[in-house]
Amino acid sequence: MKMVNTVELKNRTNALLRQVGRGEAVIVTRRGKPVAALTRLTDADLEEFVLRYTSRVAADGGATAPGQPEAPSKYRYMSVPAPFGTIFVAYGPNGPLMVSQANSPAAFEREAERVLGSGPVADPEPPADLRAEVMHAIRDHAPYRGPVDLSLVPPFERAVLQALRRIPPGQVRTYGEIARTLGKPSAARAVGTACARNPLPLLIPCHRVVRSDGKLGGYSLRGGVALKRQLLEAEGALALLPLGR
Repeated sequence: MKMVNTVELKNRTNALLRQVGRGEAVIVTRRGKPVAALTRLTDADLEEFVLRYTSRVAADGGATAPGQPEAPSKYRYMSVPAPFGTIFVAYGPNGPLMVSQANSPAAFEREAERVLGSGPVADPEPPADLRAEVMHAIRDHAPYRGPVDLSLVPPFERAVLQALRRIPPGQVRTYGEIARTLGKPSAARAVGTACARNPLPLLIPCHRVVRSDGKLGGYSLRGGVALKRQLLEAEGALALLPLGR
């Protein structure tokens, strides 16, 4: 971690303003709309800003005192080989939170940091029972019976995902059937949205939910509908659909 004092921060900021705006005000835009105006700051103004910012970061737990190690991430992740590619699973004290088919560990770490708000750390020795349960679900199409952490999921979507966990392998439900199960018969589209946002595909089997006309609908993992068809075929459920679509 590099130490930078407030004087250096002030000098760097003013140098940037001179370079970009040549001493003139700089208008900051977002999506074409102005959101802020930057002007050359006095030493007193900039020092006050720096001190306020660093105090806020420290209060939020985003800074550490000099010489102290950074707070460890509360999330870990493991990778699991599957017939359709490597699957990454992030988990915390309350169970798995996220499943992804990212291209690499680094790509998964970046994705997970965006989704979870804190980047997970690769676990060289994940809990044996958790790994066995996850592998059994992903590779053998078995129900995942362990705990899951849905604390970051909105209440309605959480209810949808809990309903999906009750669909056994070899069976399918329609989006409308799930909506009726939840007492919201007109919410089929919202059920579809919840499936699309499922943070734990494969562990929570959103691939077992199809359209009312028997067509597959979408699937959130990288393989899309082709992977959804592959999973349903492996579970013997594709034959339940009209023409196996």
